[in-house]
Amino acid sequence: MKVATFILTWDGSESVYPPKEYQGHVAATRRGRTVPLTWSVGSRRGGMSVGDRVFLLRQNSDRGIVGSGRVTDEEVFEDQHWEDSTRTARYVRFAWERLLPIDERLTVDELREQVPSHHWHAILASGQQVYPPADATLETLWLAHVARLSSPSAWDTPVGATLSREHRMVRYGGGKYGGIEPSRSTHNVFLYSDPQAGSLYGYNYDGWSADGTVFLYTGEGRRGHQRMREGNGAILRHQQDGRALRLFVADGIQPDSTAKVQLYLGEFRIDPDEPYLTAEAPDADGYARTVFVFRLRPVGKVLRRDQDASEASDASNKATAEPVPVEAAVTPTGSAEAVPLEALVTNSYAVADSTSGTAVKWEAELVARYCAHLQERGHKCVRYRICPPGELRDLYTDLFDQTENVLYEAKGLASREAIRMAVGQLLDYSRHITTSPTLAVLLPGRPAKDLLDLLQGQEIVCVYEIRQGRYEAV
Repeated sequence: MKVATFILTWDGSESVYPPKEYQGHVAATRRGRTVPLTWSVGSRRGGMSVGDRVFLLRQNSDRGIVGSGRVTDEEVFEDQHWEDSTRTARYVRFAWERLLPIDERLTVDELREQVPSHHWHAILASGQQVYPPADATLETLWLAHVARLSSPSAWDTPVGATLSREHRMVRYGGGKYGGIEPSRSTHNVFLYSDPQAGSLYGYNYDGWSADGTVFLYTGEGRRGHQRMREGNGAILRHQQDGRALRLFVADGIQPDSTAKVQLYLGEFRIDPDEPYLTAEAPDADGYARTVFVFRLRPVGKVLRRDQDASEASDASNKATAEPVPVEAAVTPTGSAEAVPLEALVTNSYAVADSTSGTAVKWEAELVARYCAHLQERGHKCVRYRICPPGELRDLYTDLFDQTENVLYEAKGLASREAIRMAVGQLLDYSRHITTSPTLAVLLPGRPAKDLLDLLQGQEIVCVYEIRQGRYEAV
């Protein structure tokens, strides 16, 4: 028979649930005993059966679920009101299976985040039913919450404290060296973030989002595409497994040691709507691959520091395109670095495209010259910063002529490969710019006729430099 789930409410007043009685029930259920009780069910007249699930929601201050139990008598009966002897109220008989101290409650914020299909701010009276699928989600969330509290080694390291990996292993379990260390002896998954070490591999996703609501954490796997298994799977499944995510960041070196100081930021859980994103990063050998970037939301108190901010933007739900000064894109001096021949043909993350560092320098100088050319004619030039949905990195266009509404993509070479790349970039960028700009490729010289035909077929203007400072459009 299907078990129904109901919410009983408590206004938090001591007259309804005296502290001594409450504490006695907490202690009894902690020892595994059930505690029979009756409770008001508001205006409900029936519909409750033996074995149905009940949760006690504390209202007003310190809101959250503090207890769970089972209905023991299906009769909803009337008796004297608990506060006014001249009135009656409806009650149900049930038994507590677990009652928690107030400070260990499952908070309303967690309920709203994890069980969003139930309206937690619209529970005005006791006896409200929680319908599927929210009832099953609530049950899973509650059992995981209680499991963490019932851990054989309850968590007692305060936020902002330091805890070495060795001491953490002794007290809470988990391995010593990994970035993601699930514990077999306690209900925890330990996460270690070290952006300085991550930067050695060319990426720095880890850290707080700009608004401080999400901590971005890069998954494990140093070579090849990351897989959703082992440590990464432990993060994704942590709630189903009844485990807390506990996050540490490297914070200097321990005195007289090479070991890093590990600073505890607090407990987190993966975002229910978008648990992780995929992004590009180099592996240990420098090759491009896909990594998981988990989006972690705080549970209770956490430590936020400016130095722990992410260099990446958090994923947006919709694309945004914002004009920014063109000077930010122009690096006319440029730079060129000699690299081994094989570095130009390998599929390496360090090689952003097939053009060399010299071509990148030419491109920047070309943008600077053409921008000056337009500005001399009274045109206003900017570039666009575009934040695509679901992306961690912003995109920047090369040049946008606001006066004529023309979006330019510059290339340092007039080669087929460069022009094909420019076409793709223009089509991608223009989708997010609401002015529907004319598209143009800016080149250092006239390309081959077949390439001009390619651009014309896509209705893309080709602007090329005849000689320094003079340009022609086709």
